[in-house]
Amino acid sequence: MKKSTLYLVMMMSIGLFNACIDPIDVDAGEGESQYVIEGMIVYDPEDPNKLIKDTIKISRSVPYLFNGEPERVINATVAIIDTAGGAVNIDICNHVGNGNYITTTTVPQPNRSYILLVRLPEGDTLISQSRINRPVIFHPDSFYTRVLTDRASGPGGAIPEGVGYVEMKPIDPAGLGDSYRLKYYVKRNPVAENPYLKKDGTNWKFYNDLKNFYVVSESTSGENSPNAQIEIESSFNFPLRYAINFVEEGDGGTAFTPSFYPGDSIKVEVYSVTREQLFFYVRLKQELTNGTGGGFSGLFAAPVGNVPSNILPLNPNSKVRVLGWFGAAHKITRRAKMVDFKF
Repeated sequence: MKKSTLYLVMMMSIGLFNACIDPIDVDAGEGESQYVIEGMIVYDPEDPNKLIKDTIKISRSVPYLFNGEPERVINATVAIIDTAGGAVNIDICNHVGNGNYITTTTVPQPNRSYILLVRLPEGDTLISQSRINRPVIFHPDSFYTRVLTDRASGPGGAIPEGVGYVEMKPIDPAGLGDSYRLKYYVKRNPVAENPYLKKDGTNWKFYNDLKNFYVVSESTSGENSPNAQIEIESSFNFPLRYAINFVEEGDGGTAFTPSFYPGDSIKVEVYSVTREQLFFYVRLKQELTNGTGGGFSGLFAAPVGNVPSNILPLNPNSKVRVLGWFGAAHKITRRAKMVDFKF
């Protein structure tokens, strides 16, 4: 984006913000508390008209030793700005309660950048920018179910009769700079004899625990690695192909366990994210798992620290500090259903 365009956008938006909100004093209580902002602009080819709106969440972090719930910020002004084609579209988001602000007119498009502006109750303005990168490639036969034909071949012992697993082969396009986050969902068949029903229920369940949290890039050797590039298309490696299956911890280490019964529905979402957002996820997972690996890992774990954010005060002299991330992504969804089978 040209500097002159960005300057014009900021001036217009700041003037609009000043007209929309009055300063409100907020008592954050004792102890250190920071703003936490989470949000992502997503292009979804299954929802080209953007019927499902994007959400920006704003709260305040909980001070150390504080036992209450995080404070939801309900008096901010939030805008998403799109400058594609030389036009400036300023989308003032609607607050729908509990610190959630949803877009109104923004219809994300591939290969486009978006700006986030947040006017805080105290008067400070925050700014961030992200871009929607190209998507992963899913060929028609690259997401499918499998059946184990030998019940004695499962990890940790025999597999119950009728259990299967899912395999996927998304393709990373040729070139450089591609990074992804994977999300997994399962909807259980309530008719089948299924031991997972008790904990999963019959609605879509999102597996968001840390052991099922996956991000991937062409190179993991460092944020500034000169080798973060491949010249040809390549499919995801074997661990990631099976990652939608449950991860189980056993005496022999971590294993992907056959987890699906006839009639179960399985869904994977692959989000193309920027390389900076990928490393935000990597640092976040490192902080959340710091010192939990057993043995001497707790003793030698790095000190806990705030994960850097890409949301910064517009005024460099502002004392406001922000946690969280503003991102953009191209979302690809694939589904499969575990069919009836017999050994």
